[in-house]
Amino acid sequence: MTQPLPLDAVLSEFSETSEAWVLQSQRQGTYLIVPDNRFPGRRPVRFFMSREDAERLLVQVLQAKPALADAQITPVRVKLLAALRSIAVDKTPGHADSFVVHSPNEVFEFLMDRPSR
Repeated sequence: MTQPLPLDAVLSEFSETSEAWVLQSQRQGTYLIVPDNRFPGRRPVRFFMSREDAERLLVQVLQAKPALADAQITPVRVKLLAALRSIAVDKTPGHADSFVVHSPNEVFEFLMDRPSR
């Protein structure tokens, strides 16, 4: 099984001004959690380097789970390090417990691996 990188390793790769895109519910203000077979039992939030990559995942999510349209999920630009830190310190049961920062190549592979509905 692939092991996630420690938070410190990820933080060293980006600056405080680095931005990324994340899918967020406008109704609840929470980030969308999308499971990852590489990390069974984890509840990761996915961050993308472009809005287009986030939108591509959103299309697949809404096709697979049309009821999520009520959550008004949209791509939102965030300061990456601040968002990662907030996920790391939130120990609320049921909330995200990890994150994935997707490179553009990894997004393509991830989307191709998702079952189509």
